[in-house]
Amino acid sequence: MPFAQLDTQDREALDPARIAAVISAARTSLREDPGGALATAIRCHQRAATVGDATLRARALALQGHVALHRGDIRSGLTLALEAEGCLADGNGTLVAHAEVAGLRAQVSFFTGAYSDALGSAERAIEYADASGELALRIFARRTAFLVFGNISGRDLDRRLDELLDLTVAAGDVWEQALTYNDIACHREMGGDPQSARVAIDRAYALASMVRPNRFALAVIHSTRADIELAVGDAAAALRDAERSLALLAEGSSPNPYVLGASVRAQVEARMALGDYDDAQLAGESALSWLGERMPHTRSTILAAVAEALREAGRFEEAYDALWRSAQLERQAFAEITELQLSLERAVLQARLARSESDGLAAKNRELAEAHAQLEVRTAQLETLQEQLRDQAERDWLTGLHNRRFLARELARPSSHHTGQVSVAVVDLDHFKSVNDRYGHAVGDQVLIRAAELLATVLRASDLIVRSGGEEFLVLMPGTEANAAAAGCERIRRAVSEEPWEEIAPGLRLTTSVGLATAADGAADLEALVNLADQRLYAAKHAGRDCVVSA
Repeated sequence: MPFAQLDTQDREALDPARIAAVISAARTSLREDPGGALATAIRCHQRAATVGDATLRARALALQGHVALHRGDIRSGLTLALEAEGCLADGNGTLVAHAEVAGLRAQVSFFTGAYSDALGSAERAIEYADASGELALRIFARRTAFLVFGNISGRDLDRRLDELLDLTVAAGDVWEQALTYNDIACHREMGGDPQSARVAIDRAYALASMVRPNRFALAVIHSTRADIELAVGDAAAALRDAERSLALLAEGSSPNPYVLGASVRAQVEARMALGDYDDAQLAGESALSWLGERMPHTRSTILAAVAEALREAGRFEEAYDALWRSAQLERQAFAEITELQLSLERAVLQARLARSESDGLAAKNRELAEAHAQLEVRTAQLETLQEQLRDQAERDWLTGLHNRRFLARELARPSSHHTGQVSVAVVDLDHFKSVNDRYGHAVGDQVLIRAAELLATVLRASDLIVRSGGEEFLVLMPGTEANAAAAGCERIRRAVSEEPWEEIAPGLRLTTSVGLATAADGAADLEALVNLADQRLYAAKHAGRDCVVSA
C-alpha cells in the first residue's frame, strides 16, 4: 500500500523518528527481555524496509544480532552482523547505527576467534557512541565491548571500568550500575583480590535488588559471587549462589548459555569441594541435557568439570568417559568456529575487494592459523589426558597392575603379540581369606602388593600381568611354549612359597596355586585358553595347593 493511503496510526508507526526511538528502547531492555526485544527488532525491520530506510534496517538487524548472541546463537549473530554492515556499506548511516553494528561485529569476531578484529570493532563502537553524545548508547557500546576487553586484553581495564561506572551514575541507570559493579568484582577476583571483589559484588547485589526487572542481572551477580566464594574457600555459600543463579535463569524462556555454563561450573566445583561427587556429576549432566546440541564449547567446559569431580572421587572409568565426550565437543566447537571464521573472512575479503583493498587478508589468515594451532594444542592436551585417565581406569588401584577392564579389552582385540604360541596362567594365593580374617585387611593389602611385585620380578617384561580378582592374578605369556611357561609358573610358585612373609605379619606364611594352558595360536580363541587355565587352577587346588597344573 502506498504511504499516502495509510491512515494516521499506520503513518505514525512508520515514522523514522518513532522507529528509531522504539529500537533504542528495546536495545536497553534486551538482556532482561530478549524475547520482547527480538519481536520489536523484527517489527522495526519490516517497517524500516517499508519506508526504505537502510540505516534503520541496519539498526533493527543489529538488535536482532545482539539478541541472537545473548541466546548463544553465534551463527545467526554472524549472518545478521554481515547483513547490517551491508546496509551501511555505502558509507552512510547515523553514528548510532554504526555504533550498534560495530558493537555486534566486535562480539561476533570474539566468538569466532578473530580477536584482532574484535578489538578494533570494540574501539570503533565506543568512538561512534561517544561522537553521538547519546549517554545510553555510550553505556551500551562499552557494555558490549567489555566482553572483548575483559577476555582478550586487560590493558586499561581499570580505567575503562571507572569510566563506565561514571557514565551509569550520570545516566541514573541503576541496572547498569549493578552490572558494572559485577564487572569490577570479576576483574578484582581474577586479579587475585577476592576480598575487594566481595565488596564490589555486594554493592552490585544491593543495586540490582532496587530495580525491576532484574532477573538476568541477579543471575549474573549470583554466578560471579559463587566464583568469589570458591576463591575464599566457602564452598557452601558458593553452592547457594550458583543454584540461585540457575533458578533465576530457569525462570526465563531462553536462559543465557554463557551465564548458565559459568553457574553450572561453579555448582559442580562447589559440590566437589563439599565431597558431593554424585550430585556434582548429576548437576553437570542435567545442564548438558538442557543445552542439547547447542554451545559445544560451553558443554565441553561443563564436562571437564564433571570429569574432575569423578576423578577426585576415584571413579576413573567414568572420568575418562566424561573427558572423552569433552574432547569430542572441543573438536565440534573447533569445527564450528573454523566454519564461522571462514564465513567472516569471505565477507571481509569481498568488501575489501570491492574497494581494491585486500592487504588485511594475510593477517586474517595468520590469525585463523594461530587460532587453529591453539585449538590443536588444546586437543592434543585433552587426548594426552584421556590416555592418562584410560590407563588409570585400566589399572588396579592397590597393586598398580592391569585390571579386568584392561583384560576384557585385550581379549576382545586382535593383536600381533597374541599370534603364534601363547600361554596363559591363572595364579591364586592359597587360603588368602584366612589372612584377612586373622591379620586384617590392611595386612591383606600388603600381601597383595608384595605378591604383585614378586610376579613382576620373576616374569619377563613382555609378559602381561593382570589382577583379575581379589587374590587372583592372570599372566599372559606371548610367544611361550608349554615347557618354558611351566618353568615360569614354577618360579612364581617358588618365589611365593619362599618369601619371608613374617616380615609383614608374625607367623604369616603363604603359598600359591597355578593353572596353566598353552595354545599353538593364541589369536584363535584366547578367551577359551583363559577358561582352560582357570579350570586347571581348580585342579591345582584339589591336588592340595602349592603346585602348578598344566595338563
